[in-house]
Amino acid sequence: MIGPDEATLSGRLNPIYLEGRPLLLEAPVARALGLRDGQIVQASVELRGETLKMLINGQMFDLPPGLRFRPGEDVWLRAHAKANGWLLRPVESQEDTTELSEATTVSMAVASSPTINTSRLLALSLRPPQTPALMSLFQPAQIAALFKTINSPELAALFQRMRLSMGAMNANDVETAIQNSGFWLEALLSQGKAIPLTDNKALLRKLLRAISDGDVQHKGKLEKALDDVEAAQVESLAAQTRGEISFSMVLPFIDANPVEIHFFRGARRPGEEKPPFTVNIHTNSDHLGEIWLKTSIARSAHVDMMMWAVREDVVNLARRHTEALSKRLRDAGLTMDSMRIFHSARPSLPESWSAPSGAMLDVSV
Repeated sequence: MIGPDEATLSGRLNPIYLEGRPLLLEAPVARALGLRDGQIVQASVELRGETLKMLINGQMFDLPPGLRFRPGEDVWLRAHAKANGWLLRPVESQEDTTELSEATTVSMAVASSPTINTSRLLALSLRPPQTPALMSLFQPAQIAALFKTINSPELAALFQRMRLSMGAMNANDVETAIQNSGFWLEALLSQGKAIPLTDNKALLRKLLRAISDGDVQHKGKLEKALDDVEAAQVESLAAQTRGEISFSMVLPFIDANPVEIHFFRGARRPGEEKPPFTVNIHTNSDHLGEIWLKTSIARSAHVDMMMWAVREDVVNLARRHTEALSKRLRDAGLTMDSMRIFHSARPSLPESWSAPSGAMLDVSV
């Protein structure tokens, strides 16, 4: 993967030149970018002065004349390892580009952002991929105490607009919350777009500016929450260089404790099907206790689920409703191949986990 030093590298690099239609990249630079054979990367074309440049993984390259790229254009390139270097061929098929998510664009924006220096990026890259500080801050009692200290009705009302309702949540609400998670902040800025008022990361920075310098406790909590958001962005960049999709966020609620969500898809290997898309959900509910749910979706419509709960009554409740859940998934055009429920805290599991082949329904402990 590309290291923090390379990710923030500035200055001019001139290793790309035209060889027919593809671009030839020297091997040392390809290694610095963390390229893999067959990987698809997104690049943006910019005009700096009179020179056409391309931005890939936070590094800016001069492009020779004669290319058909236009300033402001986003280009998808597939990397091919050759004996004399690496070829980057533009990808024409929309199908090839669907393997990457918007997280790729966000990650590149974070890596190239001048506001994050090398030491900061290194520190963020060493943080674990969880968001405990942000989860804690968004607990109803914690956030209420913070707003009481700040005494800003405007910011309190803004946060109220950001919160979802667990009892009346729909797909559009979740989509809006994900867009407001703070994950896209740098990408929006890099594109010259306005930042939504309900952006989580922007709100955290406003709260930091509003907090008193003497309030060390709340200031420290806000700084750690920001670290959680930015560490998730950096992890997404590292995953992208491995050909993976990975990003985490925390959703606040009006009528429930916050929920942590992690989206993941492993790298696709040549000649193999796309790996399953995984959604991990974690919350510590006042009514249900601590719960973890891992959902893997393969072949577009086949679902494997695993659930961990620390309370026995919640485990029994989940088992009683397994068949109802399976029916609801069928009604939505999905097939539940497995549902495994455990009376325990979730252990550390590899993201690449998938259920054994063959349909099954296992609700045993």
